[in-house]
Amino acid sequence: MARLLEAAEKAIVKLRRKRISLQLFRKYQGVIQRGPFKGLSLDGEANISQGPLALKIFGLYEHAVMEKITQLGPFRDVVNIGAADGYFSIGLLRAGLAQRSICFEITQAGRDAILRNAERNGVAGSVVILGKADKSIAELLARTGFQPEGALVLCDIEGAEFEVLSAPFLNALRGASLIVELHDRIQGGQPDRRDGLISNLPDGCRHEIIKSVPPPWSGIEDIEALSDNDRALVTSEGRRAIGEWLVVTP
Repeated sequence: MARLLEAAEKAIVKLRRKRISLQLFRKYQGVIQRGPFKGLSLDGEANISQGPLALKIFGLYEHAVMEKITQLGPFRDVVNIGAADGYFSIGLLRAGLAQRSICFEITQAGRDAILRNAERNGVAGSVVILGKADKSIAELLARTGFQPEGALVLCDIEGAEFEVLSAPFLNALRGASLIVELHDRIQGGQPDRRDGLISNLPDGCRHEIIKSVPPPWSGIEDIEALSDNDRALVTSEGRRAIGEWLVVTP
């Protein structure tokens, strides 16, 4: 009975978070209002969680990652492995922080959303959309004319990073900056996988782990107008564990 009650509570919380986020997203018709991606327009129809849509609208989504990207940029190419709706890959183009985006997205619905959002923002000519990132990823990248120097690689593939980011592939990316979302703790805690990934990094590069931080929502009237509980929901990324990213720089 306790498990059923807990599951029902979690479902209600997720539903409430999604509802508030959608209301704010629709209020601004999917146009980002603040931050480096201000003016980016999203249709909100990708097959991913709609809970973070309000964070995206106010430029607060994965704030720690956004800060690191702006510190490292601009880039010639951005390779987005697990591109979802194209928020980062298209946002970087529109913000002038990248010249081309190469998107790997496993689902057809996701690839369709990336194309729609690229066309919506007038950057479709600078976007390459590919399918699943697997052992052939280095070959697929080579076909695009990708050069790692001056590039950014973003990876968020729900735990598959430990297989895709092999030592040979990481060596092929030498010269690029990498930001990899780590999912080992969400999957039950497997420190050997994280250590293995770090040990695969090429000699001479630097790495650090950054963690998610509370988004700086103070001064955003739409968020300040919410009740404390709703504000907590809408500024949450809904993670089961704190977000962590491996940042690698040449």
